[in-house]
Amino acid sequence: MSTTPDTTLEASRKMLQGFGRHYDYDVSYLEELLDTSADAFRAFEAAMPMARVKKVAPTEAIFIAKIAAMRAQDCGPCTELTLKMAREAGVAEAVIQGALRGGKGLTAEQREIHDYAVGVAQNEELDPELLPRLQERLGREAIAEIAVNILATKLYPTLKRALGHAKSCSLIPALN
Repeated sequence: MSTTPDTTLEASRKMLQGFGRHYDYDVSYLEELLDTSADAFRAFEAAMPMARVKKVAPTEAIFIAKIAAMRAQDCGPCTELTLKMAREAGVAEAVIQGALRGGKGLTAEQREIHDYAVGVAQNEELDPELLPRLQERLGREAIAEIAVNILATKLYPTLKRALGHAKSCSLIPALN
């Protein structure tokens, strides 16, 4: 049985809707992209797995980086989604809250991951010794995975803004 473009797009729509229901997350911007341009949606869909790259990096490190980088993107709904995913992955609530609140309460090692993610996400100059310390402690492959996850945090808020669906992080009740 061959898959036609219409059935592939319908499968993508069902995947998006299931994801939206599971996380109580508004996927209308992605459905809008799918409805407006199948080619544009397919290109974006091809990048989606970037947000799930994880083989050797510790789950906690990945989520500290993702939460910190997502906060830097100033997208409330995407940040809330990342918090839900971190909880689902079993990350301790104290770590989640520390990453969400600018690194407050994180250990020195966790804070380095947080600061690295924020610096990368905001295109800031990093302490020249930070990356080598992280690579020494976590390994180059783990840092590569963290880096790709940081990059992925930019994709969704950027697309949302470009399509007129942006909301501010000030809308996160936990931060008010």
